[in-house]
Amino acid sequence: MNFLKRICLSAAFAMAVSVPVSAQQVMVDGMGADKDSAMRDASRQAVEQVVGTLVNSQTLVSNAMVQLDEIYTKSQGFVTGIEVLSQQNEGGMVHIKARVDVNTSPDAQLMNRLNMIMMLNDPRIAVVILKQDSYGNVQGHDLISESALNDRLLNLGFSHVVDAGVASQLNNSVLLNQIYNGTTGVSSIGTSLGADYLVIGRTRLQSQQISLPDGHGGYAPTLLKTGNAVLNIKVIKFDTGEIVGTYTTTAKGVENSNEMAEQRALEKTAAEAAQKLEEKFRHISADTSQHLQLEVHASDYSAVEQLMQDIRQVSGVQNVTMREKQGAKTILSVDTTMKPGAFMQLLQNSSNLGFFVAGMTNNTVKMSVSRR
Repeated sequence: MNFLKRICLSAAFAMAVSVPVSAQQVMVDGMGADKDSAMRDASRQAVEQVVGTLVNSQTLVSNAMVQLDEIYTKSQGFVTGIEVLSQQNEGGMVHIKARVDVNTSPDAQLMNRLNMIMMLNDPRIAVVILKQDSYGNVQGHDLISESALNDRLLNLGFSHVVDAGVASQLNNSVLLNQIYNGTTGVSSIGTSLGADYLVIGRTRLQSQQISLPDGHGGYAPTLLKTGNAVLNIKVIKFDTGEIVGTYTTTAKGVENSNEMAEQRALEKTAAEAAQKLEEKFRHISADTSQHLQLEVHASDYSAVEQLMQDIRQVSGVQNVTMREKQGAKTILSVDTTMKPGAFMQLLQNSSNLGFFVAGMTNNTVKMSVSRR
């Protein structure tokens, strides 16, 4: 089935089920070796135009072009209709002018992916799931759940999913268990993990033999085993240690052995946990404001006080509060819709203080300030 037929059938199906579709109409020129290729080129260009109008005002991470290229390669899936207005053959190539409808419904796949990338600025996410025995003792990592959650995040369009298996700091199961319990802060992991969010959880597995009524008032054992899996998850904002989401999933599995029954249950609960993790990050991304943390070093505290006044004057800042002060170091929390780079540029342009930025992540800035 050629591209035009697929588009027509998709449009006919949409009308048949009477689903309202919000689309942005774009006029583009397409070129290719044949008409189908030219239409695919037109679809990509239309999606590029629509995406461009949405992301131009956003500050994206440095690999934004990689993310956008992935969207553009799937551009045909975001097109709900295409009308060829003219066609010419020049130099062995087909040139068309087309009117293209790009699906911009809030629930559309294109908008979902753009929202997740733009609103969260494609954060670094580390997933660590610990496996517990029936007594609550930690027995290493639950690789099945970690894989399910990582795959879901990657499919959503996040590109900075940290491989917990290669981070030496994450091999300390006792430390991770303490972080989950809240007895140790995430800062104990160190800065080399480079994560903005830590998804940490614990699984507990149990299994038992299945018995059925024997018809004489008792129960007779069968060859089947039932497995039970419970997975508890916490989503922690790495820079502040704030818990931004918690949830629990449970599942059962039936197999011929205890081990297989537990694995079947674990696979089911991991799949459900991956779905809930997507919902959590969609909820986080729906909040366009963020808490930008500034670690400010200054020998003169009056420079910090002046800095706070200057920050309040920056357009797009809702509030600034002092969270902590230890000697020459002060931690400030800034409520803003801006990303660190754009925020710092505006601040430096409007302030008379001297700035030295020592480091910057997705939502933190380490800096020194002084009076000039």
